[in-house]
Amino acid sequence: MWSIVKAKQQPSRRRREKSAAKQNQADAVLAHARPVFSQTISAVVRDLRRTSEALRGVAFVRRDVLSPVRQFLASHSDGFACVHLIALGVGPFSRQESRSGFLQMALFLAMKRECESTLRKRPTPPDQVASTAPAWAPVEVPPGVKAVGPFCEELPALCTSFFDPMAGEFHAGCCEKLGVRMEKENHYGAYTPVDPHVLLIAYLPHLPWTLLRNFLVSNLLPRREFAAAGQVGQLRYTLVIGNDLRGRAPLTNDFMDTLIPYLRFNRLRVEPEGGNRQCVNEVEGPDGATPGWPRGLSWNDVGCAFSESAVMQLNREREAELSEALPRLRLPPLVRGGPEVLT
Repeated sequence: MWSIVKAKQQPSRRRREKSAAKQNQADAVLAHARPVFSQTISAVVRDLRRTSEALRGVAFVRRDVLSPVRQFLASHSDGFACVHLIALGVGPFSRQESRSGFLQMALFLAMKRECESTLRKRPTPPDQVASTAPAWAPVEVPPGVKAVGPFCEELPALCTSFFDPMAGEFHAGCCEKLGVRMEKENHYGAYTPVDPHVLLIAYLPHLPWTLLRNFLVSNLLPRREFAAAGQVGQLRYTLVIGNDLRGRAPLTNDFMDTLIPYLRFNRLRVEPEGGNRQCVNEVEGPDGATPGWPRGLSWNDVGCAFSESAVMQLNREREAELSEALPRLRLPPLVRGGPEVLT
C-alpha cells in the first residue's frame, strides 16, 4: 500500500525532465553572475582608487584634511603604536548608488594612504614595541562602547575599518580588495581607543548628530587606562572628520554646545579657487590641474559630499579646563536605537 502511494506522489518523467532543465538554467545563470559580480567589484575598486589619488591633488583636501591628519599623527609621534582609521555613515559607495558616498569613500582611502605614508616614514623603536603589550590585554570599557585597537601584526600598525547598516555583500567585497576591514556589528558611533598607545581617526561624514554625540561621549567617559596616564578622557587621542558641531542649531543645556569651546576646528573649505564650480578638473592642484579625475563628477557633487564638514580635535591648550569642567558636565546616555538615532 505504501509503495503505491509513494509512486503516485512522484512527479512524472516529463515533469522531472522539465524541472531538471530549469535547474540547469538557474545554475548557468548563477555561474555567469559570479564573474560579473566580481568584475563589478573590481571596476568600482579601480574607480575609487583613481578618484582617491585625484582627490589627494585637490587643494582643499590637501589643506583641510590631509595636513591636519599628518599634524595629528606628528603630535603623538613619540607615544603611539597603532592608528585605527574608521569610516561610519558613508553609506553605499559605488558611483551608481551615490555620488556623495563614492566621493566620501574615495576621501577615506586618501586618508588611509596618508596614514600609511606617515607611518612608513616613522621608525619604531624597540622599547615602543614592548610598550604596546597593554593594547592586547583586557581593558575596562564602558557598556555599549567598542574599544578599538590593533588587529595588525606589524608595528606601527594602521588598522582600517568601515561600517554602514546599508552595506551588503557587494560592499564587503569592495572593502576586502581595498584592504579595509568591514565591521559586522553596529555600535552606533560608540568607539574609543583601547588604551593611550592607540590613536583613533574617525571619518563620520554626514553622520546623524545623535551618533556623533555617542562618539564624543564614549571618549569622555572615565577609563582606568587613561586615568593612569594622567588623562580624564580619550579625546586627546582622537581626530574626527565629520559634521561641523558649530553648524548645529543651538539647544538649551546641550552637551555638544558645551563641548565646542574645548575643541579645535578646521572647516573644509570646498570652494574651488577662482570660483569656478563647473568641473573638478579646474581645481588648482600641484601642477595647476587635477590629473586623473573621472568624468561626470562636478563641483556640485563635491559640495554635496563634503559640505558643512570639519576636522575636529581636542584643543590641547584648554585640556586642563576641560578636565576641571568634566565632572560637572552631564554626559548624556548612549543612544542605541529608536527614532533619535536618525536625528
